[in-house]
Amino acid sequence: MGIGLMEKEILELQEENSRLKMLSEADGLTGLYNRVTAERMINERLNRNESGSLLVVDVDGFKRINDRYGHLFGDEVLKGLAALMKEIFPPGNVIGRFGGDEFIIFTAKEYTLQAALKKGRELIRRMQLMGDKMGIEDRLSATIGAAGCQEKDTYASVFSRADYALFQGKKKGKSSVCSYDEKQEEPEIISTAVRTPTEDTGIDLDMELIWMELREKTTPQGAYCQDYETFKHLYRFVERGLMRVPSSAYTILLTLMDDSKQFVMLQDREILMEKLGETIGSSLRSGDVYTQYSSCQYLLMVMGTSLENASKVVERIRNNYAGTAERYSVYIGSNIRPLQSAGRGISDIRPQEEG
Repeated sequence: MGIGLMEKEILELQEENSRLKMLSEADGLTGLYNRVTAERMINERLNRNESGSLLVVDVDGFKRINDRYGHLFGDEVLKGLAALMKEIFPPGNVIGRFGGDEFIIFTAKEYTLQAALKKGRELIRRMQLMGDKMGIEDRLSATIGAAGCQEKDTYASVFSRADYALFQGKKKGKSSVCSYDEKQEEPEIISTAVRTPTEDTGIDLDMELIWMELREKTTPQGAYCQDYETFKHLYRFVERGLMRVPSSAYTILLTLMDDSKQFVMLQDREILMEKLGETIGSSLRSGDVYTQYSSCQYLLMVMGTSLENASKVVERIRNNYAGTAERYSVYIGSNIRPLQSAGRGISDIRPQEEG
């Protein structure tokens, strides 16, 4: 008993130490790394000779926002900006608050400098949209200085180049992404302005807002699960698309049955169907869609495939499901049917039934 209590106390102490370490490394307002931690992590990567780029982000006219809307509102702007940066630069990149309204981003080694610049431009576009939604009358923007890492770089050396690029960007009118380029005989600043206010129209902004609301914010993981009514609309949309784009798609009905080929017992149905849904989602591609059709059935739509591959999909689901429901005696029956373009009438192709 005493040993058990001691182990519990040790675990609680370790958890508390982890929590305190996290708090000591985080910026209190934004939750990003603080300056000291970000510098240390970047130096560690450079010491391991990891390539990457450093971006220095400075919010344009932030003092004016604080003066006009108040410091609490300004804090919300900084927290919103931090959330944008974490969305645009996912885990693997180092994002820190350098101080006040200035941030640093060290990109992961798979990003080239050009890719980092592209991400920087996206950040400025997204900032403008965020400012509009928050009711900021003037354009919310930032100036970004960037520099690619070189052999034997330290945090201080790469930061000095990125900071110089930032300085040049401020002189050129702000709201821009500038990179320090030493490939020329004489170092020069390559400036990529985003958009000037005179280029903006209400329609441009509407389209940008619509695009941001419609697009998926994260990389899709697994298949697309929808309710049956939405699935039905997607099915009809694909049918119409087949009228002009030559492609193939199949619907698959999966039925969960017991050894006697009857629906599984009611007391086991909920947990078994939940496991089957999880298996389907992880077994299909991100471009496929599925829905629960009945208490013991799932309906799938697999895109751009053949009948042979649709059958392989069923086998893959069966194999993956076997490990999650091994203590139950269940079987997954299947029925496969091709989609045809809208307007062709009822198909005389009979579904392929298995088992």
